[in-house]
Amino acid sequence: MKTLSVLDELRTAEGALELRLWSPALGREAAATVLPPPGWRPGDHASYPVLYLLHGSSDDHLAWTTHTDIVRLAAASNVLVVLPAAGRMGFYTDWKVPDREGTVPAWEKFHMVELLSLLEREYGASDARMAAGLSMGGYGALRYAIRYPGVFRGVASFSGFAHLTRPGMASLLGLLALREGMRPGRIWGPRRYCGENWAANDPYLRATELAGTKVYLAAGDGHRLPGEEFVPGMGLMERYSRAISEELAERLRQAGVDVTTNFSPGIHFWTTWQRKLTEFWPYALEILKAERS
Repeated sequence: MKTLSVLDELRTAEGALELRLWSPALGREAAATVLPPPGWRPGDHASYPVLYLLHGSSDDHLAWTTHTDIVRLAAASNVLVVLPAAGRMGFYTDWKVPDREGTVPAWEKFHMVELLSLLEREYGASDARMAAGLSMGGYGALRYAIRYPGVFRGVASFSGFAHLTRPGMASLLGLLALREGMRPGRIWGPRRYCGENWAANDPYLRATELAGTKVYLAAGDGHRLPGEEFVPGMGLMERYSRAISEELAERLRQAGVDVTTNFSPGIHFWTTWQRKLTEFWPYALEILKAERS
């Protein structure tokens, strides 16, 4: 059976492992960054809690290390942090049609079968897992936690687009697709004709399935803090994701799900997400390092 293979592994000056991979699920090369715990060595048979940190649309696996201090945070913990590529508009879904790279990418299979197995087999990842992400990655983290019950102890969404069938979402995703040179409706089919497929992949509609998983939801309110950069459209986008996050939090509470919220000023940009990551980090470590009852 074809399996994910490591084509190249480069250790950076900061201690990160940059992996170049061949993925049968994607039908092409892919990449992932692994931030190993202090003292980690190749072939290490220790078992470390693992945080899967997912990037947003129009970005790649280097976004978190480029724009935040996740390398420093990881180095001060005993947690394995994994930052996988997910396509600039992959949306953490197994596609049915080719994307702009020319293959039919099964992003879910790449992350949840191929990569997860590789990390546990060769990099010391344990079954104490958490998934977190921003924007598109927040959607992906929630989607994976729903589709794989019990795999993650906790899940976190920063400014996540977690309600596919909400009014305005199809138009927003269409604009993002056009920005990436893609025809809208390639992932779940055209919204008008494939509504059932959109609903089946909508974390908001499936929120009750997160019972038993700790959920962390964070978002800004669309307003910049003093000194923050002005980025056109990112205030409006964050107000939209904030509304989604608030609605999802209420739905989760009604379902009895353990949900923590972090709503404060900020925009749909890295200044906000850096603050959110700093505030989230102690919560993540507490969950990942807790003893199983």
